[in-house]
Amino acid sequence: MIRVSAKLKRSVHGKNGAGGPAVIRFKARLTRHPDVAKNGSLGSLDVPKAVSARLNGMITLEGTINGHPFRAPLEPNASGGHWLRVNDAMRRGAGAKTGDMVALAVLGPEPEPAVPSDLRIAFAASKRATTLWKDLTRIGRLDYIRWIDAAMTPQTRARRVRRTVEQLAEGKRRPCCVNVYEFMLSRVQQ
Repeated sequence: MIRVSAKLKRSVHGKNGAGGPAVIRFKARLTRHPDVAKNGSLGSLDVPKAVSARLNGMITLEGTINGHPFRAPLEPNASGGHWLRVNDAMRRGAGAKTGDMVALAVLGPEPEPAVPSDLRIAFAASKRATTLWKDLTRIGRLDYIRWIDAAMTPQTRARRVRRTVEQLAEGKRRPCCVNVYEFMLSRVQQ
């Protein structure tokens, strides 16, 4: 386990301060905990209480650690806050080792996503897709909507809307081709 002592540095809303989820930035020192062998990963990062309070019930954290993107589950810790498991891939990607100070930038909570009108219209053609959509987690719905919204042309957007309905009708809970880090990176990078 990795313990962290950190100070909340600053918070910016969305890319360049406009719209979207809050970006919460803080620095933390990675330290090894005696239970490292027990939990099977390099360790964990205790999220500072000020940050934990702003996460408002989130169960998955998206962000960067020293610029390396990650998406990982948040787990409650004994002090009423949260901790984040730091696996070897995250640690290597961040170029960090025990004792290093790391910089984190994480996306804060987002509201329940509104279904875009073109997707809502496409759902009329498939009851099965609509049913699965309602059963998805919030993050699952966000992944599909982010993928559709990231389209650069109207033709690509139309193809992604059609593919979303097809995938959901096939029982797929996640979009096939989305880079889940693209949206997050566009928000946390300056």
